[in-house]
Amino acid sequence: ELVLQHGTESYKVLDELARHKVPVSMTIVDSPGGKAEVVDFIEQCGFEMNKAGIKVLVNTDDPITESRFFLRTAAIAVRGGLAEDVALKAITLHGAEVMHLADRVGSLAPGKDADFVVLSGPPFSIYTRVLWTYIDGQKVFDLADEKERLYQTGGFAVGEGHKVPAEKAPEKPRPAAKAPEIPAGSPAPAPDAKELVVLAGWLHTVSGGTMENGAVHVKDGKIVYAGPRKDFQIPAGVPVVAAANVTPGLIDAYTCVPLTGQYNVPADQDQDEMSDPNQAETRVLDAFNPGEALLQFLLRQGITVVHACPGRANAIAGTTGVFRTHGKNVDKMTVRFPQAMLFNLGVAPKTTYPGRKPGTRMGTAALIRTALTEAVNDSRQRKNAKDPASAPDRNLKHEALGLALDKKVQAMFTAHRADDVLTALRLSDEFKLQCVLAATTEGYLVSDEIAKAGVPVIVHPTMQRSGGLETFNSFLGNAAALSDAKILTAISTGHEDYVPKTRVVRHEAGMAVPYGLGFEGALRAVTLDAAKILQIDDRFGSLEAGKTADLVLYDGDPFEHATHVQGVIVDGRVVYDASKNPPAPLAQRFFFANPEIPCCLGW
Repeated sequence: ELVLQHGTESYKVLDELARHKVPVSMTIVDSPGGKAEVVDFIEQCGFEMNKAGIKVLVNTDDPITESRFFLRTAAIAVRGGLAEDVALKAITLHGAEVMHLADRVGSLAPGKDADFVVLSGPPFSIYTRVLWTYIDGQKVFDLADEKERLYQTGGFAVGEGHKVPAEKAPEKPRPAAKAPEIPAGSPAPAPDAKELVVLAGWLHTVSGGTMENGAVHVKDGKIVYAGPRKDFQIPAGVPVVAAANVTPGLIDAYTCVPLTGQYNVPADQDQDEMSDPNQAETRVLDAFNPGEALLQFLLRQGITVVHACPGRANAIAGTTGVFRTHGKNVDKMTVRFPQAMLFNLGVAPKTTYPGRKPGTRMGTAALIRTALTEAVNDSRQRKNAKDPASAPDRNLKHEALGLALDKKVQAMFTAHRADDVLTALRLSDEFKLQCVLAATTEGYLVSDEIAKAGVPVIVHPTMQRSGGLETFNSFLGNAAALSDAKILTAISTGHEDYVPKTRVVRHEAGMAVPYGLGFEGALRAVTLDAAKILQIDDRFGSLEAGKTADLVLYDGDPFEHATHVQGVIVDGRVVYDASKNPPAPLAQRFFFANPEIPCCLGW
């Protein structure tokens, strides 16, 4: 009796699976990559299997996709076309049938065990919360119970319960909107069109709020008008496109893509220079790969700007930069470089070089403090040199750190634990740095201190793994708590070591919506507030006249997992149109698939 696990490429052998009546339990990730066998995953896999008569199951393979997000995992299959009733069976009845437990569990029927869940809304909506859970007829979880609530939201291990923010009133979804009808005779935009109009059922301008029946006029790469349709006259002969929802281009304020690639082999891993804990002289610009497939994937998810950063291995990781996700030449894709000097605190840098400093948190802080002091002394010696011959030799580490000391670039500190966050604030205060915090998993525990320091936060992905002591106190309301403390907050995808190789910031922001941040707050966190932190809000982050014409078109609520990105506009040009990029036929997918890369060749 055979059951297939993972089933990533099951769509390539549908006939064989159907003929042998083999059920497939899918491990579903939001994005491809992390290892070669995941690269060819498509979100339509469950739909194709079900259409072929194959019994579909969904699992989490915890912690690849964690059990606490089981419903969200299954929602990816819904986005891929799987009917919601079948997706629900994939996480209930089908699993029970495969394990020969269907006489007891898996459906609500007389005589079966009284195991059931009461939800606040549709099972696969991001706005839905689990209210009560029953096992054998006994209530074992109640969202209204303050202590039990923390087992859903996180923060259950925090010693003092009052430090975890209180529950907020649930966010209610907006009524669904349809894409407005395009006026008869309006041409479709050509690839080189310099002017077009976008009509929206819901227009989310961010800076000017959300409005029904909106319009955006784009010309020569800039926004000319963004507002109500009733106040706008479409110019004659201008191409028109329409969508149910329209937002500004999304911004991922902290990612390692494309320095880290989808195969996760040495050939596509350039985020960590593993030769010295002080890599101040390294620059992401020199490892930015415009041809990395993950960039194209992010573009098709609506992310038009990324803050590309080195990895977590080194205490001083190098210089970051802000780039477009569309383009062929890194110089033309550059939005802002250099952006920040990245410092890493916590576990990662102290375990990179066994037997060598830093081996403790003290060592990490001391290494950073020493390097900054040396850079200060170097700068002083150069200024005091009476002639060029007496000046110190050029030192690239000192030069790069000098930019942070002179506040010409930001000093970005990645830290998870509250004590590491406070260390970052001390170092920043000591050297008068323009500090930005990143990750900040326990930020809600020290929000007062962060707010007092006036430091913005690029918060961790909402659905990050609670994979160790650093992230054990992960709290789904962290972004909301920081925002409520008047801290400028963006949501990012951070850095992933394994599967998936990157997250999707749209889905991470969506998960923050029902846990206190709300729709508007979540949208700001991946648009305007992210742009403000990166100091590019004069050009990006909102739909208003004069700004860069980056727009994303959706067929539904931008944050619902089942919503598709229909189109992406960058610099006023349509660079992605889902209607012109249909999935390749399954037979062709087999032949177009990327080759298997043996794990031992180091290619």
